[in-house]
Amino acid sequence: MPGRLAVDGGEPVRKEPWPQRVQMDEEELNAVISVIRDSMSGPIKLGRYSIPSRTEEFETEFAKFAGTRYAAASSSGTAAVHVALGSANFEPGSEVITSPITDPGSITPIIFQNLIPVFADVDPETLNVDPESVGERITDKTVGILPVHLAGSPCDMDPIIELAEERGLLVIEDCAQAHAATYKGKMVGSLGDLGCFSLMSGKHITSGGEGGMTVMDDTGLWERARSFADKGKSYWPEKKQFGFPSAFLGLNYRMTELQAAIGFVQLRKLPKVVETRRRLGKALAKSISNLETIRFQKIVEGAESSYWFIHFHVNLDMLTIGLDRYADALKMEGIPVSARYINTPIYEWPFITKRETFGKSQHPWSCIFYGRNIDYTNSCPKAKKALEEVLTVSLHECCTVKEVEDIALAMEKVERNYRKHA
Repeated sequence: MPGRLAVDGGEPVRKEPWPQRVQMDEEELNAVISVIRDSMSGPIKLGRYSIPSRTEEFETEFAKFAGTRYAAASSSGTAAVHVALGSANFEPGSEVITSPITDPGSITPIIFQNLIPVFADVDPETLNVDPESVGERITDKTVGILPVHLAGSPCDMDPIIELAEERGLLVIEDCAQAHAATYKGKMVGSLGDLGCFSLMSGKHITSGGEGGMTVMDDTGLWERARSFADKGKSYWPEKKQFGFPSAFLGLNYRMTELQAAIGFVQLRKLPKVVETRRRLGKALAKSISNLETIRFQKIVEGAESSYWFIHFHVNLDMLTIGLDRYADALKMEGIPVSARYINTPIYEWPFITKRETFGKSQHPWSCIFYGRNIDYTNSCPKAKKALEEVLTVSLHECCTVKEVEDIALAMEKVERNYRKHA
């Protein structure tokens, strides 16, 4: 803001507001109007049973984008993870290995499906699960691995898939933040058995505020996934038709035709969105490569990030200030950064530590028939330490090279003012 003092008492690097992210335009508006007009003309409905179905059209195109045979739409990214777990139909009390640095949307479906989350430690430079730690967490109760491609950066998937194949485990990729990210030439989501995407407002693309998609190659998983998202309704392949009676327990996670119409338009825009984010991200990495107190996030070999956000690692040993003060200094220079991604590893959140799940039962950990009351205390020390050294910034597709330059200049200025001197 005008008149604001910077870290050195002078003028800040940046005075103008950060660019707002605008995701939708007339195309999405016209797509929604078209759905509503169709619904006014007779039997066409707004739900997924419309004929023709925009939801099925969106599923078909999303599967092509992801490089898989099938896609099953749902109402949110959290629902997409639950649909994947529901299609797998694991036995209650089984264990799923996942990341301690993620959104609760990765974890709550595990618990709601009566499964127990097990947290593998991370590579501190990528913030993604370390395959070696994943291997150490596998027990005879393990049935699946749920790697999270945090911030658009792929996990190191080859060793994870190798572990899964050796032990007969299912791999469910959480791609909520990683649309169009690739690993060794393949789209994330197509590497494991199932891939889960979020279409909430703020992700690379949206289906109108909320939405999700689960992708897979296996026909059986696809049929069960679609049924699970539709109250477990029976499916008759020869008729390509769902209906009552319900074959098994499921939930109503259906995507609406309005969501699908928006998502279909957004999907066409995704390549340009990601291309811009990659260009800006790589330019920023180059621009700060000469700095010694802060470094750009690591991308694993053979991977291409889609940069949902960018994270930096601060070398606090070289500074006279801590992480929060470093973030405040950059904000004084006009750069909208955040300290940490989440404050603590997710296993330290109350719903895990206090087992605030189903009433006072502490289920599923406490179940006398199959539960295992895991002590998560200090289970992922690398994750905990890494979070204390991480800054994040959103460098989205509505930004330009000017924002890259300003970030770099502000970081140079903060380093110059707060670096320790011998």
